[in-house]
Amino acid sequence: MDCLVCHDTTGKYKKPGPDAGMPAKDIDLKFIAQNVGHSSRASCGSCHFNGGGGDAVKHADLSRQLLEPSRNCDVHMGGYDFTCAECHETRNHKIAGRSSSVPVAEGEVTCQQCHSKDPHYCGSVLDHHLNKHAKTLDCNVCHAPVYAKCKPTKTWWDWSKAGDKKRKPKKDKYGKPDYNKKKGEFKWDESVVPTYAWDSGFMKRVLMGDKVDLNADVINITEPVGSMNDPGSKIVPFKIMKAVQAIDADHDYVLVPHLWPRDKDDTTAYWKNFDWEKAFQDGMKAVGLDYSGSYKWKETWMYWRLDHEVMPKEMALSCVQCHDSLAGDKTCNRCHQDNREVDFKRVAHKGTDFSYMKSQGRDVDELINKTDYIDFKALGYKGDPIIHGGRFKKLPMGYQKQ
Repeated sequence: MDCLVCHDTTGKYKKPGPDAGMPAKDIDLKFIAQNVGHSSRASCGSCHFNGGGGDAVKHADLSRQLLEPSRNCDVHMGGYDFTCAECHETRNHKIAGRSSSVPVAEGEVTCQQCHSKDPHYCGSVLDHHLNKHAKTLDCNVCHAPVYAKCKPTKTWWDWSKAGDKKRKPKKDKYGKPDYNKKKGEFKWDESVVPTYAWDSGFMKRVLMGDKVDLNADVINITEPVGSMNDPGSKIVPFKIMKAVQAIDADHDYVLVPHLWPRDKDDTTAYWKNFDWEKAFQDGMKAVGLDYSGSYKWKETWMYWRLDHEVMPKEMALSCVQCHDSLAGDKTCNRCHQDNREVDFKRVAHKGTDFSYMKSQGRDVDELINKTDYIDFKALGYKGDPIIHGGRFKKLPMGYQKQ
């Protein structure tokens, strides 16, 4: 990193991949230096939109669409023209924010910093319940009900399929390739329901050289630390980046291959020679770890927390989209006295309009009329908490059954 990475305003500052962070030789450094300024979505995005080697590859909620997003794509950046630094405040060049994928933190950014711990403030019965929900649900559970709605993201990456010189890439329904000889087989998805998990704010991570369980069906490279029984844990939305990677069969750690050729005489880079053995030998030597000479391909998962692409409040999930017990005629008046001034059914049903999203080209057919949206049983509940009670208390007797 250097100053121009963040403060270039020309869009012409470049750093070639294999040059160890040195600027490209053919750029006009004087012109760029004379045009420095504040950071922007473009300067931040030049790195963060491209996590994993391309636009929207690993980050499900960050892509070049956020350079000029619509309000429905991201209400902060598209509705109010926020720059990244308006949330990720910087003090002494320490930029607040934490990625769930890497163990680096220079300060935390939360919705509550601006919206408070009681963010629903109109004083209605609905706001009372939504503020109670905010103690258990991360804001984006309701306010970002799908991820990658602005641009498809990669959800499957199988490195073991790389190197097939005869295989021709095919385009999927989003126009994305299903294969790359250098990188393997892919799957892309758009407008995806997140995976919901309990998260206390801490992540368990596999770092370079850490032992993994070769007998496990799936190896979690990152996963949230949390529990339904922990008052400090909340339900949080994640994208799971699924992949197939090489594990050292004797040392039980993830292998690091040498991919990018150093120069024209490089004899070990996979992207030049397509020889995994040589690539693993060179890569592991570079990171100071032994390579046994034997490896296995294993499925790995990474949990990527979803914090961007927040939709306008009118498009937040409704009560009935999570609570199937409210889908019938008996809704909030199961507990509340019927009131002619409050249309309980309208309150319960007003939420994310997936039919409208479909009309705008989003791939959400299966979400129209969906309920039990976050899958209560998968989170540890017996079922709909309106019927079975919450994690720490039961409903009054007589209201636990329809």
